Amino acid sequence: MTSHDVSPYLDALRDHLVRHAVPSPLSVECTTWREPVAVHLHEVGLGGLASALLGWARTLGGVTVTAIRLEDAPSVHLTVVGRMATGVPVHVWGAVRYERAVFPDLPRGVEQDVELATLHGWARREVAA
Repeated sequence: MTSHDVSPYLDALRDHLVRHAVPSPLSVECTTWREPVAVHLHEVGLGGLASALLGWARTLGGVTVTAIRLEDAPSVHLTVVGRMATGVPVHVWGAVRYERAVFPDLPRGVEQDVELATLHGWARREVAA
């Protein structure tokens, strides 16, 4: 194995996907740097993305959630960061359209922490709709 071998990270992700009924990735980025696995979800709408992120959060350790409003696009990236059972860190993210009513205190280019309870609230909105 070389210092640039991504196989262990991809194996950890494959095993995680097999063991857990989590939403499937649209794409996966894998590097050998500090944060080796990034999983991009393609869920439609805030409720759908929140539900998908919660599905992943339930299967990870040390979970944090962040939101960042992009500087050059009318969207917000929501990201769950945690560790798979193997200890490999994973970032699971998706994007939704920026709505001032939903993200009133989120300036452009600023990353903010999001409570898991907030994700639950957004997911419940989808169920009610």
